[in-house]
Amino acid sequence: MKILIADDHCLHRELVRTFLAPVYPEALIYEASDYFSVKEICKNNQPTIVLLDLSMPNMNGLLSVNKLVSRFPDSKFIVCSASEHPILIQTVMGFGAAGFIPKTLSCRELITGIRYALEGDEYLPPSLNADANITLTQRQSEILGYICSGYSNKEIAARLDLSLHTVKFHAGLVFEKLKVQNRQQLISLIGLHKHPNQDAML
Repeated sequence: MKILIADDHCLHRELVRTFLAPVYPEALIYEASDYFSVKEICKNNQPTIVLLDLSMPNMNGLLSVNKLVSRFPDSKFIVCSASEHPILIQTVMGFGAAGFIPKTLSCRELITGIRYALEGDEYLPPSLNADANITLTQRQSEILGYICSGYSNKEIAARLDLSLHTVKFHAGLVFEKLKVQNRQQLISLIGLHKHPNQDAML
């Protein structure tokens, strides 16, 4: 088995590696501190499990999750985040992640998440509040990802080959469902803050 720990904080990577090593003594454990390194390791080493932080240099948050899951279908991506907003969780899982684990929980949750992923199942810790009363369509989730990455409505329309009217319509529904008035409120609510080195390249 191959495990990739992707996080821009060296201390976090070392702590997770120290915890996982005795549990999976035969596993090859890789580390990545930015999005480009994650892509390179996934391409060259095909990790079985990827423990993916949402906020790393050169990473476009939700968009990058969607891209990685699509590009490397043989790897199981378990997203780790400081945010626990239900819409964030739903969107990540809707993009095909194998699990979502808040950073506020213990490393034992990682072991459970990995076990579920290896068995082909999805994992969400029981303590999470995945509010089913707020749901987004696949299109709205895509647009949410672009909004959180700083794209304008015009840029989103070009990326998704949609009319500007369609993008504005779906963006408006996202704002309405989440009860926010503007993009900054939306990003703050979801808990995704642009990394100072974030790059739009996917």
